Amino acid sequence: MNVGNVNSRRKEHKMNIRKDYDMKVIGGNLRKLRIENGYSIEEIREFLCLGSVQAVYKYELGSSYPPGDTLLALMEIYHADVYDIIRTDEEDDKSSSCFIWTFLTVG
Repeated sequence: MNVGNVNSRRKEHKMNIRKDYDMKVIGGNLRKLRIENGYSIEEIREFLCLGSVQAVYKYELGSSYPPGDTLLALMEIYHADVYDIIRTDEEDDKSSSCFIWTFLTVG
């Protein structure tokens, strides 16, 4: 058996089991964290140095992901980790590390 084929199948298997992340869940978590920390949409817009509040609304509605640097800034101001942002209320494990890598390198 060719070693290249084995490695290719392993890589393919890992790619097939990558978890999907629900933009609506992430948006809802961002909104919840903002409210829990007592910030207005305008205050977050100012903190992120955005031109308008529309981007913040899009993140919170789940119609777009914040870029990686924006996500890090939101984690800082909300005193949250990435798991507070990406997981649903039912999830209590920290098995989402591939999301962190993908989000921060692609975002």
